[in-house]
Order: sequence, then structure tokens, then C-alpha cells
Amino acid sequence: STPARRKFLKSDATELAHCLDAVRRQALARPDVGFAVWHDGKLLEQWRVTADTNRRMADVLGDAFVAQSLPVNDSLQTAGGGIRVHGRCGLPDFARSRADQQYAYVNGRFVRDRLLMHAARQAYNELLHGDRHPVYALFLSIDPGLVDVNVHPAKTEVKFSDEKKVYDA
Repeated sequence: STPARRKFLKSDATELAHCLDAVRRQALARPDVGFAVWHDGKLLEQWRVTADTNRRMADVLGDAFVAQSLPVNDSLQTAGGGIRVHGRCGLPDFARSRADQQYAYVNGRFVRDRLLMHAARQAYNELLHGDRHPVYALFLSIDPGLVDVNVHPAKTEVKFSDEKKVYDA
């Protein structure tokens, strides 16, 4: 009488944390949409509509993140199309022992891409040593024809047609 997948569920607190993280990722990507998370009749998190992406980042990741980070706004224009990278990168002093506050988006979709994570880590190569991980929320805008999003069923992995150009950006 137990569903086959119920045995894979963790504690209620762990599953709630996973749900909050999923909503947090969406809230970062869409500051033009309001979000509210309720659990057992109580409001846990709420993010109101805003036109200011820095305000949304402060609401979701905390005021300390915005205070301890620098804005990123760079465009790489090439013959094959432009790549725009924008967002915020934490200062080296704000690095964490866990890589739990690394948010990368490709055309508004949250991804966990090895290429992007390695590029971000290399940007901090001379500044962070040992087990310290940078904190960032980066948004990559690229021609959708240069990205294959059908690499993984969860759609969190992507394949770029020109990985070197993306890495350089």
C-alpha cells in the first residue's frame, strides 16, 4: 500500500528545504513574478514583484550577498552571435565552505553546468584556495540555437555548440 517512490523521500524538513530551494531558483530568475511559499498554513517565504534584480537577489539570497558582491555586466559580441553575462559575484571574503549558493542561468533556465561552474571557479583561482567556494548568481544570455537543453531529463544540464566561446565569456 506504499507508493514505490515514497521510500526514497527524506524527512519532512529535508523535502521542504528541497522545495524552498527550487522556488528560490525560480524567484531569482523571475523578479517580475511574485512568489509565496506556505507550509502547514504558515507563510515561510515571500518575494514580491520587483523591477530591480538587485532587490530580488537581496530578498532571496540576503542583503549580505548584495553588500559583499560586485555586479557583472559583460557582453561578448562575435560573428556567431552575442553572449551576455550579467548578475553578481561575491567577494573572496564572502566565499563559503559549501557550494550551495552558486546560481547559474542560461536564457532564464537554472542549470548546473560543469563548464559554467569551472569557468566561475577559474575566475576565482588566484583568490580562493582550499575548500572555499565562490558565491554568485550569473545569468547567461545566448542565442537559443547554440544551446541544447535536451541533455538531461531534469533540464538542468545543457550542451553548448561552442563551449570555448561560452567559457571565455
